[in-house]
Amino acid sequence: MAWAADGDELLPESEFPHTMSSNLFLSDGTVVGRALTQFGDTADGFTASLTVYLPTTCPEEVLEHHLRYYAVEFRNWITAAAAAGA
Repeated sequence: MAWAADGDELLPESEFPHTMSSNLFLSDGTVVGRALTQFGDTADGFTASLTVYLPTTCPEEVLEHHLRYYAVEFRNWITAAAAAGA
């Protein structure tokens, strides 16, 4: 599976110093995708780049499920950080 293994997908560290990537696994340990999150501070808060790599053979509903998951999780984290004054 080819997905930016050489790190070309990384945005400039000067703008996005907080980076995390992780593989997506099936229950048997098979790697089926990758998630990459990159964050940077701005004068008004922060900016983010959220990327998910899935095989082109992946059913559309799997992609849609993951996109909804990202939307809910990141909204929850951002709301919690704002409430904490972070």
